[in-house]
Amino acid sequence: MVYPHNNSLYNYLNHNDNYGIPIAAPHGRDVEMTEASLVNERPNKLRSKRILYYRSMEPEIIEWNMKKEKRLDFTSIFPFELCLQIISLLDFNTLLSVPLVSRRWASLFYQDELWKIKMVENNWRLKIPTNVTLTEEEQSWYYWYKQRHQLEARWNTGKVASHYLIGHKDGVYCIQFDDDKIITGSRDKTIKIWDPQLYQCIYTLEGHAGSVLCLRYDNEIIVSGSSDTTVIVWDMRTKRIRARLHGHTAGVSDVAFDDRYIISSSKDTSIRVWDRKTFQPIRMIVGHRGAVNSIQIHGNYLVSASNDTLIKLWEISSGKMIREFVGHHHGLACVQFDGRRIVSGSSDHTIRVWDVETGLCTMIFAGHSGLVRNLRLLGNRIVSASYDQTVRVWDIK
Repeated sequence: MVYPHNNSLYNYLNHNDNYGIPIAAPHGRDVEMTEASLVNERPNKLRSKRILYYRSMEPEIIEWNMKKEKRLDFTSIFPFELCLQIISLLDFNTLLSVPLVSRRWASLFYQDELWKIKMVENNWRLKIPTNVTLTEEEQSWYYWYKQRHQLEARWNTGKVASHYLIGHKDGVYCIQFDDDKIITGSRDKTIKIWDPQLYQCIYTLEGHAGSVLCLRYDNEIIVSGSSDTTVIVWDMRTKRIRARLHGHTAGVSDVAFDDRYIISSSKDTSIRVWDRKTFQPIRMIVGHRGAVNSIQIHGNYLVSASNDTLIKLWEISSGKMIREFVGHHHGLACVQFDGRRIVSGSSDHTIRVWDVETGLCTMIFAGHSGLVRNLRLLGNRIVSASYDQTVRVWDIK
């Protein structure tokens, strides 16, 4: 269909543009456009041509044509893959209205490809163990996107659901958890394993003669350290003691292990390395002048943080110190190490980020008003807990 240019209508619109944008005149030529021609235009040209398209019509023709356009469903015109790309440009809250439009739109909404696009867009990764059986709902990418979106929203708002696990008779010093269990160590000398769905204690492990100060576990073992100066290795399946490791002369402040080593640090200023399979001592690492409060393994390297205000990087296989990190003004309570960066928390109330290769401090986070007792490095986020009774989330970027 071809519409002749209407000079009176054009002149009126040209001098009374609601947007205040000057429009170039078509030099007296007829404006020849159809809806089909507009579909094929590039996006940056489409708006301006559509304005001229409507300005070339009488008002009653404009009203008729716009009603017609409102009935046009792009999902019935464009290829399926292009429709997915189009709706993927919507934000999550807007996308939630898509399945309400029609069955065809609903079929687009529940396509896994759409939610894969959205996951990639947010740099979110999905890691599902191969030995896990998923429900029908959990096999949908929409389900996992929705779960991650809700988690991110909770991070941003700080809103959580609180449940209390009651069972220990004294203070809880350490905790580790996954989707199936929560394991805690206490001043009451016990380790408790909890069901996270029932919020109930299902096992209590007794064996230490002092407070349980630290623990770590994997699918095979639990390793705990105590103020009684010992390290106990527990069998995850039977919940029985497999080995009791002696050597430290003061409380064991932290433990770490991989498939080769079990490593412990102590208030006696030393670090001890044990063979995971035989539980025999391999070496003692010395170098700190204060209690070694926190350690972390990454490959063949170990990072330690001490009351002497220093962080040290060690080669585990040789026991040699590789590098020392200087900057904190008071003792260190916690450390994290991902192979490239070290993050440390101190009684000087600050968190520092260090470059492993250069040994330089690259960032300082100040905000806590008490000792930074614990922290975790999660991608580009740091989560810290302090004696000032706050938990803070920091953006490392």
